[in-house]
Amino acid sequence: MLRVYGLALLVGASICSSAYASESKSQTSSATAKTQQSASANASSEPFVGPASEAKKLYRRYKRAYDKTVVAIACVRDPKCIEPEDAVLRHSKEALQILQKLDALAAEGDVQANYYRGLIAFERGRFYDAQASVITHPDFILSATVFRRYSREQFLLAEKYFSVPAKLNNPFACRYMGDIYSSTILGQPRKDKATNYYYAAAIGFIDQGNKIEGAKMYTAMKENANPADSRIVKVYAKLHNEEPIASWRKLPNDIVQKIPSKKSQETLN
Repeated sequence: MLRVYGLALLVGASICSSAYASESKSQTSSATAKTQQSASANASSEPFVGPASEAKKLYRRYKRAYDKTVVAIACVRDPKCIEPEDAVLRHSKEALQILQKLDALAAEGDVQANYYRGLIAFERGRFYDAQASVITHPDFILSATVFRRYSREQFLLAEKYFSVPAKLNNPFACRYMGDIYSSTILGQPRKDKATNYYYAAAIGFIDQGNKIEGAKMYTAMKENANPADSRIVKVYAKLHNEEPIASWRKLPNDIVQKIPSKKSQETLN
């Protein structure tokens, strides 16, 4: 029950701080919104082929429950809203129960459960870090400290869970691992480690035929390593060098002289 209250309080505090930040830092809030949209766009990618697994279904259910919690908190703050006040705790409890089921699957070694549990932690870590970055008023400094601490905890969880599919060279998990190690949330960026994961992600995406994501990983590698790094050179070569469709190249018709048939040759003779 304490964890349910804690989750609800954190979500409520984030909404309050967002409201304050939007009034004092409109441009920064806009940039934060773009970051969240980018993160959600990445989350909508399909890291696993085949029908939706139990882990993916739990992830979708968690997202719906969490979104309902956010809406319920906003409703409590609106005097015109008639939704019962216990909706916040009800939806928070539902989200927590789903998260616990996903945790249990991940503990059993389910690769997809580890991925989606890591994705939830990564998204929450990014969100709270963004909230902390827009708080500048002295009255909210303590809230910013809490957000940063919570963000760090979530990134540590993301690192733990993403490491399972990343060991299997899942390009999506490797990309997120690169994002974790290239950020400053866990301390000084570990750029070489980030480059290793971006390299694995780039190779995986290119092998899947997804050169757009492969090119993004190539750019991320250049931001964390020397452009002459052998890993960057290899990814560049895979992006721009393609195997020919056939082992020969057909010459234009105006260059190739037609070979006369045997009958025409006998007639000439």
